[in-house]
Amino acid sequence: MNGKRYLNGCDYLMLGFDHELRRHGFAGNGCQIVLELGASISSSALEDRLTSLLYHYPILNACPSGFLKPHWKISGKDGRGIAVRVHRNDPLISQALLNEALDIKEGELARFDLIERAGQGTKVIFTWAHPLMDALGAEHFLALVGRPDLPLPANEPPAPSSLPMPLKQRIKLAWKNLHQLDSFCEAPPRGPGIRHPQAPARLQYRVERFSAEETAIARANGAKSCGVLGNAQFHAAVAMTELHRLHERLGCPSPSYVLPMPVGLRPKGTIDPLFSNQVGMLMLQFLPSHLGTVANAVAHLKIQTEQAMREGLLESGRMLSELFRFLPLPTYMAVLKQGLRGEICSLFYGDTAAVTPSLTTFLDAPIEDFAHVAALTPSPGLGVIFCYFRGNLRVTVLHSSKVLDDSEAAEFSASVRARLLNP
Repeated sequence: MNGKRYLNGCDYLMLGFDHELRRHGFAGNGCQIVLELGASISSSALEDRLTSLLYHYPILNACPSGFLKPHWKISGKDGRGIAVRVHRNDPLISQALLNEALDIKEGELARFDLIERAGQGTKVIFTWAHPLMDALGAEHFLALVGRPDLPLPANEPPAPSSLPMPLKQRIKLAWKNLHQLDSFCEAPPRGPGIRHPQAPARLQYRVERFSAEETAIARANGAKSCGVLGNAQFHAAVAMTELHRLHERLGCPSPSYVLPMPVGLRPKGTIDPLFSNQVGMLMLQFLPSHLGTVANAVAHLKIQTEQAMREGLLESGRMLSELFRFLPLPTYMAVLKQGLRGEICSLFYGDTAAVTPSLTTFLDAPIEDFAHVAALTPSPGLGVIFCYFRGNLRVTVLHSSKVLDDSEAAEFSASVRARLLNP
C-alpha cells in the first residue's frame, strides 16, 4: 500500500459505531453478505484466491491507527489475513456468526465461513469490518474473490476526502449540520430503549424474500407513490410508517423520528475507492403526524430531501464528519449522541439497490440467493436493509435482543412486508 490511506469521515463514523457496540458488550460493527450457492465449493480454492488478493491489496492486513490523522496501518509482517472456516449445517449458525467479533485492532478485517448443506450446496457468509468499506464496496470485493476472471481495480490510496477550503469556511459549513440537529431537539426522538435488560447482548436478523410477482407489486406501489426512480424513497417511507406503528404497539410513542438517508458519493460508473465508505447522510425528521399513511410520509420525505439539497446539508454533514475525525472515539460518540439528546437515530436504514451484476457465480458455483446483514448500535437497536437480487426484492430486518424480542421483531418484519405490498 503506497502512502497512507486515510479514514474519511464516514469510515471514522463506522469506527465510532464499532466502539459503541463493543462498549455495550456486542461483537462490534461487522457486516455480512450471505450467499446461497447451488453447489459445493472447496475451502482450499477459496484460501488460494484470498492469498493472491491479500498480496494485491495490503489494506486487507491493516488496522486503524493515528490520532490526529486516522489512517490504515499495515498490521505486522503477515497480519491476520482472512480466515476461511468450515461448519456443519446448523440452523442457528448464521445468527451466531453475526455475533462473533472481528479483531480489528490486530488487522482482522474480514473472514469467510462456509456451511455445507447436505445435497443443497454451500452457504457462504462473508463478514467484514464496516470501517473498512461500505456495502457496495463489499459486493464488488466479494465478486473479485469469487470471479478470478474479473480485472482487479487499481490499489492506489484515495486522497483524503476533506474538501479544499479554509478552516473557517469548513467550520461554518459544518455548523449548518449542527444547527439542523439542534432544530430536531425541539421534538427530540426517543427510541424504545432497553426493554429486555436480561437478554444477551446479541444482534439478530430475518430476511423477507419477495417473489417476482410480489416484487412487481411493490415496485408498482413505489412508482405510484414516488415516481419511477423513487424506490428508495418508498422503502424509507414504509419503514418509517411501520416504525411509528411499532412504537405505538410497544406503548412508547416518540415525539419525533430521525432517519439518516445514505447517499452514495462515488462517481457514477466507478467503484473507486474500493476499500472505503463512500456514503454521506441526509438527516431527516418525521413527526407522528407525518406518519399516518405512507403517502403522507412520502410527501414529507420529498419536502425535506429537496430542502436539504437546496441548503447543501449533504456537504455540511460530510464536512462535520470530516472534522470529527480528529476527536477521540469516546468523545466523538458522546458528542454525536448529545446532539440528539442521547439518540443517534430512530432507525438504521440502508438501500443498496440492485446487487452488482458480477455476482452471478462464486468459484464456479451458481449463486441462488443473496442477503445483506449489518450491525446496528444498541440505540435504537433496530434497522432495515433493502436490496434487489436478480430483480427480486430482499428486506433484512435487524434488531437487538435487548430492544425487541423475537415475536416483536417478527411482527415488525411482517408489517413492513405487508405495507410494501399494500401501502
